[in-house]
Amino acid sequence: MTNKNSNKKYSFIFLLNLGLTFTLVGIILSFFIFSYERNDKNSDFLAYAENNERGNTSDNLKTALGVQNSIRSIVDKNMAGVVNISSEIAPTARQSQQDRYYEDFFKHFFGEQAPQQSRRPQKSLGSGFIIDKEGHILSNYHVVKGASKINIMLYGDEEEYPAELIGYDEGYDLALLKIESTKDLPYVEIGDSDMIEPGEFAVAIGNPYGLNNTVTFGIVSAKGRSDVGANRYQRYIQTDVAINPGNSGGPLFNIYGEVIGINTMIYSTSGGNIGLGFATPINVASLAISQLKETGRVTRGYIGLYPQDIDENLARGLNLKQNSGVYISDVVDNSPASKAGLKEGDIITSINGEETLNAESLFKVVSETPVGKTVKLTYIRNKRTLSTNITMEARPDDDESGIIERNSKQSKLEYAKEDWMGIEVSNVTADLAKRLQIKPDEKGIVVINIAQSSKAYREGLKPGDVIKAINGVSISNIDDYSNFVIANKNVEEFTITIKRSKMTYVIIIE
Repeated sequence: MTNKNSNKKYSFIFLLNLGLTFTLVGIILSFFIFSYERNDKNSDFLAYAENNERGNTSDNLKTALGVQNSIRSIVDKNMAGVVNISSEIAPTARQSQQDRYYEDFFKHFFGEQAPQQSRRPQKSLGSGFIIDKEGHILSNYHVVKGASKINIMLYGDEEEYPAELIGYDEGYDLALLKIESTKDLPYVEIGDSDMIEPGEFAVAIGNPYGLNNTVTFGIVSAKGRSDVGANRYQRYIQTDVAINPGNSGGPLFNIYGEVIGINTMIYSTSGGNIGLGFATPINVASLAISQLKETGRVTRGYIGLYPQDIDENLARGLNLKQNSGVYISDVVDNSPASKAGLKEGDIITSINGEETLNAESLFKVVSETPVGKTVKLTYIRNKRTLSTNITMEARPDDDESGIIERNSKQSKLEYAKEDWMGIEVSNVTADLAKRLQIKPDEKGIVVINIAQSSKAYREGLKPGDVIKAINGVSISNIDDYSNFVIANKNVEEFTITIKRSKMTYVIIIE
């Protein structure tokens, strides 16, 4: 009985061990199988990810290579057409501050036997580009201004070619040069600067700091830029392409390898590039090239009026119901505008059907319209819309503004001193009219002097201003002015309409 029970016990233990063994083996096998499948899936995932990443990298690389090839194509196509310009400016008899410093330095140590400072010619470096097979070269005028000698160096050619200054224009900062060569001269392709938009690629080739054939790349940052204080005729292309001293006069290309601008200037706090470069649009230069070839100068259109934007203050002071268009502040006698019947106070709304929103757009159209061409001008007078035809004439040289001085010989009838707002005023006399370049029969009174502590001075009223109206009341002479002062002694807010340098302004005192 005991043996039988022992056998059963051993059989149970054997079966239990056998079951545990199979279970353990199963767990181990399951572990290896699971691990294999997991690794296999990870491998598949990693392989997929790697292949996918490589695919994207390939696409990005193709895009980058496409841009790179485009830039190289631009360079290969145009490098030979870009030139290095070196100009020599003859020394003048006038001593510079540096000349005087060295002269004083040597005299201090050597007395009157001090060596004389030789005044060496000044040299200027810049860039330019050939525009035709005849050898005409376009550049900035400031690169060659005052030069007694101009030399051109071509790409890959150590020989210097003397250049002739065919013509120039300071308004556009353009110079047209010409060289003679027995070789076939490469030249660039001219594009259309009106077609560019901010964000488009741009490439510059030039000679910054004398480093010939330097290529830089960027984008067009803005166009039509006229608020950089350079000159009244320019509407610059702004770019972040690296432009430095020596790049002046060089071309700015679009992605098609066409010239869209002439690199002209930079804004910088250090003298070097900070990403604010400005180029003269090539379309502006193209308008001038034929005139420079024929006459050596640029003649601009002129109609003989003083245009002004209509801002909130002007609209308030003149009781205008609109804030667009161009207000005519004055009309020059015997000018095209005068002959066409335009008058002070008219508001121009369009030229040849194109809306004229501000004085800047009017000035651009007029200055770029050929002399002798007739344009249709639409304007508003006394709330009526009228139109007239104006034939452009050549713009005369700009007159300098007169300087007003107080004349102690004025009669008491022409001159009055008022305590009101610290202003001293006078009728418009022949002498004042000449000094201020206003009409002798100009209606209004002239500010002779003004206290700097007064509200009127703080708000911008100046000696030489011609007061035309106050609070909508017309002021034609001293009597009108005195009557207004007497009637408004207790009034504290004034809207003063004035004329300054033939422009109308409104000063608000509150």
